Amino acid sequence: MSALTQLFKDPPRNLPLIIGTSVASTLAVITLAKLALQSPPKPKLIPSPRETLLPTLTKAEQDLLSYPPDIFPGARDVTSPYGTIRVYEWGPEEGRKVLLLHGISTPCLSLGQLAHALVKLGCRVLLLDLFGRGYSDSPADLPLDSRLYSTEILIAITSSSVAWTPGGFSVIGYSLGGGIAVDFTVGFPAMVKSLVLLAPAGLIRPSHFDSISRFMYSNNVPDWLLEWAVSRRLRGGPIRPQVAKTGDEKHPTTRAEIKGNRDPEYEAAVLVEGRPHLTIAESVTWQLDHHKGFVKSFCNSIKHSSIERREETWRKLRERDDQVLIMAGKTDPVIVADELREDVFEVVGKENLRWRVVDSAHEFPITKVQEVVEEIKSFWKL
Repeated sequence: MSALTQLFKDPPRNLPLIIGTSVASTLAVITLAKLALQSPPKPKLIPSPRETLLPTLTKAEQDLLSYPPDIFPGARDVTSPYGTIRVYEWGPEEGRKVLLLHGISTPCLSLGQLAHALVKLGCRVLLLDLFGRGYSDSPADLPLDSRLYSTEILIAITSSSVAWTPGGFSVIGYSLGGGIAVDFTVGFPAMVKSLVLLAPAGLIRPSHFDSISRFMYSNNVPDWLLEWAVSRRLRGGPIRPQVAKTGDEKHPTTRAEIKGNRDPEYEAAVLVEGRPHLTIAESVTWQLDHHKGFVKSFCNSIKHSSIERREETWRKLRERDDQVLIMAGKTDPVIVADELREDVFEVVGKENLRWRVVDSAHEFPITKVQEVVEEIKSFWKL
């Protein structure tokens, strides 16, 4: 204390020292604050429950999981530079080949009933867990954008014992998977024989994202803080960082996570016929409990994937010789049918689209499987 007193007794002579000390103190405080708030070093790869959970369970215990590892036929784990990818493939080898891409919060369980229905029509189907979901690892040091998701798709189809590329294959994308499907189709047009989009992300209007949402998912918030808050949100806790406002621009309602999370009807939708306990809510909770990379991948996808206003990419669908089938839920609170119809007609062109509305909310590919299948069957002339 006496040293400080002596320092300020003769301010003119000690002014440079005083300024230097103040600047150093300020920089020290700023540095310490940054160290306290910054995220810990990112791991390059976060393993899925395939490595962290399954080896600890018996076969009987695995069958009781909310996501049993052999829930679909033709399961395989594909090794890649970005981690292991869980793939399911079944159906007649000579049938129409169909790739199905799920949404942001569930693993490929969400499209299982649709896949089974297509196999009954003679199709060869391929489901995969997107990175950080289900039994696929999470590449934690890379942005989960269209480049990485397209790479994941290429790795999955080339791992098949059946040739998928000659003659092309069909792609069905649901929710976030719809945005990914458009990116892949535009990037590899010769590979995609037909494109079907179910309540697709990719053209959500900016009005659905408020300033709090944009701040929370910006680089101004440390990853650990965002992931903690999102985890609470996905579990239904009191802290709920908003991703999107529901309703349309003229009639906004409450806010909700993209794809209807926390909506009772959506969460209660049964994913596998005959197994009523396998619901959307259970699959999300299972990932929260057992996949350490799930929340990180969820946040990563919102930051980098095709969710909001990708008109430039969608406009390239005009160059295709075939139509694109788009189905929307009449009461979907986030992928608003009227907004999507107006936007896709303007961007893609009415003549390039086959547009259908289902009397349901966001979960219609799960709860209205037969209606969706009949529309696809007619579209493909099966």
